[in-house]
Order: sequence, then C-alpha cells, then structure tokens
Amino acid sequence: MPEDCGVANAREQSHRNDEILAAHAAGDSVTALANRFGLSPSRVKQVLRLGADPPEGNATAMRLARSRQAEYRGVVDRLHEVAAEVPLEQPAAKVGAYRVLLDGLDRLTALERALGLLPNDLGQLSDQRQLAETVLAVFIEFDVPSTAQQAVVERLGVGEASS
Repeated sequence: MPEDCGVANAREQSHRNDEILAAHAAGDSVTALANRFGLSPSRVKQVLRLGADPPEGNATAMRLARSRQAEYRGVVDRLHEVAAEVPLEQPAAKVGAYRVLLDGLDRLTALERALGLLPNDLGQLSDQRQLAETVLAVFIEFDVPSTAQQAVVERLGVGEASS
C-alpha cells in the first residue's frame, strides 16, 4: 500500500465533511445527508458537531458554501424560466414548477441565513438601518469628517456604502 494513500483518504474525508457541513447549512437533513454520503445518522451528527468550529477547514467550508450558493442561484434562475414557459393549459405542471421554484428559493434562503447574509429575523434589518441613521445624524451634528462617516456605514454593512 502506498504511503500517501492515507493522506488521500484523509483529504477525501475532509472534503466530504466540508460538503456535509455546506449541505446541512443549506437545509439538508441529517437523514438525507446520511443517505447521500452512505453514513450513519450518528456519524453525520458527529461531523456536524466537530465541524461547528473547524480549525483550518472553515475557509474550505465557506468556499464550498459560496459555491453552493452560486449553484442554487443558477438553479433558481432556471426554474423561473421553466415556470414561465409552462403553458397555462397545463395547470398541474405550472403549479409543480412553481412549487419546485419555491423549494429552491427556500434552500437558497436557508443557506444565505447560515452564511450570515440574511438575519433569521427580518426585523433586525430595520433595527440596523435605524442604528445607522441615528449614528449618521450624530456624526452630522458634531461635524465628524465624511471619511469617518463612510467607514462606519461600511463596517455596519447598511446603506448605499455596503452595496
């Protein structure tokens, strides 16, 4: 047996674990992941528990999650087209197309929440915007330089500066 066989297996296992973490963040259940990867549900749970704070695999997991996000966006875009193309004379097919589209949107939303791109509570967005507006009003009142104002808005991630 070659020496680097264990390294390849470890690399493959690490890649598999990153895929499990990304798929779980995207909304896949433990049972679905166990079936997909040929593992027991308890092993999948162990991977999820150990992967909650991986020392160096975090960047890889994020890269995979971003890749999955782009994939989902592509699928959702295509599903929009498919749903629009189904004729009204086929109502069951049209409803099915929109149902699949909504499933895709749900998975994309779950992944974006897991990535921290969307809050779990949309009320948080208005709270953040209110905070930013209040901070900017104080900055204007006290003649804080515009470069400092811009830096705060960018770091808060709200307003036009973050787009």
